[in-house]
Amino acid sequence: MSAATPPPGAIGGDGTPLPPTPPVPSDPPVRGAVPFLAVWLPSLLAVTGTGLSVFVLGWWIGSAPQGGARLGAVVATASVVSLLLVTLLAGVVDTADRRRTLVTVLTLLLVPLAVLVAVLERPPSTATLLVAGACYVLVHSLQQLYMAAVENIGADLAPSHWPETRTALLTQVHTQLSRAVAPLLAGGLLAAGILWGVTLAAFGFVAVTLLAVHRFRRHVDALSARTASGAAPSTDPTRPGTVRPRPPRGAGHGGGPLRGTARDLATSVRLLRGHRELSFLILFGALGNLVVFPFHAVLPAFNAEYGLPTPAEATLYSASSSAYGAGMLAGTVVLVRLGRFHDTLRGLRAAAGAFALICLVLLTASVAPWPPTVVVAMALTGALFAVLVAVGGAVWLRLTPAAIRVRVFSLRRLTVFSTIPLGSLLMGLGGAEFGYRVFTRALVLAVLAALAVLWWVYLRRDGHGGSGAA
Repeated sequence: MSAATPPPGAIGGDGTPLPPTPPVPSDPPVRGAVPFLAVWLPSLLAVTGTGLSVFVLGWWIGSAPQGGARLGAVVATASVVSLLLVTLLAGVVDTADRRRTLVTVLTLLLVPLAVLVAVLERPPSTATLLVAGACYVLVHSLQQLYMAAVENIGADLAPSHWPETRTALLTQVHTQLSRAVAPLLAGGLLAAGILWGVTLAAFGFVAVTLLAVHRFRRHVDALSARTASGAAPSTDPTRPGTVRPRPPRGAGHGGGPLRGTARDLATSVRLLRGHRELSFLILFGALGNLVVFPFHAVLPAFNAEYGLPTPAEATLYSASSSAYGAGMLAGTVVLVRLGRFHDTLRGLRAAAGAFALICLVLLTASVAPWPPTVVVAMALTGALFAVLVAVGGAVWLRLTPAAIRVRVFSLRRLTVFSTIPLGSLLMGLGGAEFGYRVFTRALVLAVLAALAVLWWVYLRRDGHGGSGAA
């Protein structure tokens, strides 16, 4: 009982009974399905909007002369900028007011989307390609920063009884789901040549998300207040949703933001070096991002080698992109129902096997001469990629303290996503030089060989036993 609340029947100093003190209303619950969905659903709408703009920009840039090489360069630049941005601002996202962070990023996103409405009315030229490329970089970078904030908020709001695989999938699946929805929404406008209408819809989605953040602000504000006071909904420090008191912004970070970023990176590196599983996932994820995302980025140029008429080529691009997202969604539903991977080695084996199958699927697509093969390959790739996200994400959530989650995850992005620009450049330049189907085969075979070596080294150092239920 609180010291400020007198017990029943208490007597005051003058001998008169003290009136009962009304109970203090409790804080709104921080964790739970309702608070989680109040953040998750609007964020899915925002990422669908950015996915629409990235989808139509990929088509528009890819349709220009030397479009494959240009698109590869733009995707590579966007990947580098987004990695640096999230890494530099990770400490701020970890400690800043969470609702203010979401509002700021969403407001900034509206600027390049508004510019694209005007740019995509014009045919590709040097000037419009430069502006569109800059907008692509801004949209992608701000989307990654937004997802870093949402992933952290979602992990702290998710019900404590959810398995880590479910939380990991749901907090990271936005981009994949948007790839299923964006082509369906944009396909008709794309085939009709109304590209500006797609970005106008993207602008509207982000604007609606801003309103939703304000409407459901009590859930994020309750989490921020609980975090600031140091009260945690979970007392188990190994739980991914444990909320811990955060130091005031700038506390202990003398020497400027760069020095603070260096300290954050040093803390994250110490955590990674202490866990073999995380070190393996870093290298494993880098291999995956060398192939999967770059292949999707240059898909318009890959499909162009079939020699289809322009409307049929647009339909194939929309169908294959939708198939990837639909496969990811199907894989997510199955994995959410399956629940936990209690044994870490078993989970990592499942992830490595899924990635090996992805490589074989892409290898088949690069050999088969039939366009529908690409649609099937993208659906299978999406479903198998869900395994990578679920298993890897669960291990990261399980082993990373909540108080430094964004900083550790920013290092993960910096290392794991660093191969996306390399893969995009290789796919763009190598495909333009040797043919996209030929170069895809060569790259996939090289990655398969590297995966076999990486798995052998991990098993050898681990003594074939893994770490159990890490």
